[in-house]
Amino acid sequence: MASAGRHLREWAVLLVLLGLLLTAAIRLGWTERADNWIYDTGVSWSGRTAGPDILIVAIDEPSLAQLGRWPWSRQQHAAMLERLHAAGAGAVLLDVILSEPQRDDPQADARLAAAIAAHGRVVLPVFMSGAEAVLPLPQFARHAQLGHAQALVDRDGVTRRYLVRESVAGMRYDHVAAVLLRQAGTSPAYPSGMERSEQVLVPFSGPAGHYPRVAAADLLAGTVPAALLRGKTVLLGATATGLGDNLVTPLAGRNGVMPGVEFVANVFDALRAGRFVLPVPPAWHLAGSVVLLLLLMAALLLTTPRIALLVTVAAVFSTLLLGWLLLERSGRWWPPAAPAAAMALAFPLWSWRRLEASLATMTRETARIAALVRPGGGAVLASTGYLDPVQTRIAAISGAVDRIAQALTLDAGASESRRQRDDMMRHLAHDLRSPLISLRSLADQLRGNNTQEHVAMLERMDACARRSLDLTEQFLLLGRAEALDPADFTDVDLVQLLHQCADDLWEDAQRSGVRVQRRCAEDIAVVRGDARLLQRAVLNLGWNALRHGPPGGVVTLSLQLEPGACLLSVHDQGPGFAPDVLARPSQHPAKGKGARAQEGYGLGLALVRLVAEKHQASLQVEQAVGGGFCIGLRIVYSP
Repeated sequence: MASAGRHLREWAVLLVLLGLLLTAAIRLGWTERADNWIYDTGVSWSGRTAGPDILIVAIDEPSLAQLGRWPWSRQQHAAMLERLHAAGAGAVLLDVILSEPQRDDPQADARLAAAIAAHGRVVLPVFMSGAEAVLPLPQFARHAQLGHAQALVDRDGVTRRYLVRESVAGMRYDHVAAVLLRQAGTSPAYPSGMERSEQVLVPFSGPAGHYPRVAAADLLAGTVPAALLRGKTVLLGATATGLGDNLVTPLAGRNGVMPGVEFVANVFDALRAGRFVLPVPPAWHLAGSVVLLLLLMAALLLTTPRIALLVTVAAVFSTLLLGWLLLERSGRWWPPAAPAAAMALAFPLWSWRRLEASLATMTRETARIAALVRPGGGAVLASTGYLDPVQTRIAAISGAVDRIAQALTLDAGASESRRQRDDMMRHLAHDLRSPLISLRSLADQLRGNNTQEHVAMLERMDACARRSLDLTEQFLLLGRAEALDPADFTDVDLVQLLHQCADDLWEDAQRSGVRVQRRCAEDIAVVRGDARLLQRAVLNLGWNALRHGPPGGVVTLSLQLEPGACLLSVHDQGPGFAPDVLARPSQHPAKGKGARAQEGYGLGLALVRLVAEKHQASLQVEQAVGGGFCIGLRIVYSP
């Protein structure tokens, strides 16, 4: 119960910390650039067909080449307005600066003013210069409607917004797109509660060049059909590079910058269709983000690491998808970067806390095992040669298991040793296997973090846990062998046992690059014994041969019938060891030239020796010519 309470407290503390981090990220705009990128991507996926009655008359490079460098005479502007009026065009935005008179041709201003008055539905822009407004000359403004043409640039240099209304020097001007829409006969239907000075995100219909264009030179030359102009809302402005305002928009990645006149066309089209993109109120943004984080943290608390990883990945992508769906379906912009980042952090932080808890459990269990081996003493940690707390704790458990096995085999006949063995068997059955199995499961689930350092550490964790589990099973089988009663023996077919052992060794042999051979001419060879213990004894000899044989070598399992007995033996091509190892398998022999490494002898060969004794069998060791090595198990034959 105490462990469960600590588990919940750690979960709650992590939830609070992530919640505070999420709140700070939203309030202080830490993820603004990421949110802008997500918004730009969503806008690029949400293109719409351009309005069929919108036409841009472009002052483009070919027109400048034909009519001369800018600025043009206002005779040209007047002529274009006259042609539009004669063709029956609708409202016209004349997106040029008309703040100063044309001194070289006073008649040009008069003609342009007359053309504006004759058309009757012309909109002229008011340009902002700091705190001042650059207004058209009174003779032009008298017969036109005015609107501001200010576009807002975000901190990353991209234009995504405009002001519904701009106030300068005591005068208030609506955006030119809204004024143009009123001149076209429709009033903008702003959402309820929108402040008229609010910044509005532009739901772009498409990139530069999305709206139909005709060249100003073609309009002046009379080559544009009147049918193409009739009833159209016309935006007349500069599109040539270096002329007029060219804006970087969310769709600029495809076609570069967007001319200011086409930016106005996008705003006009959205206003007319009633499309608005409004940010979700900050309180709702924060509340929704916290709820998503809480749901993910609950999943991390209640699920296994593998499922938690899958849930985290799904939650992050679902959050990003939610932001896009709200933008696409309801015109609401809910920035998803901050909650997605907080959820992406939740899994590694929670996994780190679980790994720390596992290490603490391993340390505690190591101390308990050491107390069983050396009552009153502390745990002795094995030296691993590098700073790896996981490896150190697993090695300590492995060493403690070896010492327990040695203590049991040295004085197994004494009543006190039997009592201690029984006590340790009861405790170790759970205390050894449970944390090691949990550790292997944790290592397997954490492999998603595939940095080289973490993968190497997890591989070491898994290998050491597997070795410790194998040593634990060897120890438990020792206890079973000690308590074995020959009266419980059954018939065991050694031919079948040999083939089964060869099959069990095949996978390990493949990893070691060793070939396993079988040598048996008999169809059946029955002895009385314990099948599981005999099989494990042969497997121990086989694994010993795989471990100490040369790469690319051969391990041979053979069965030979002799008068009154069966000889079940394992041959390899590695170095041998002293025969007294079989007589004293719980003691590590000293290393010498040509001798096998000592690691793993104590428990494995102790089990082989004990199984041989219980079956009244004998062990024989042969050192073959050329370094080959053989251990044989001679068992009484029952024909």
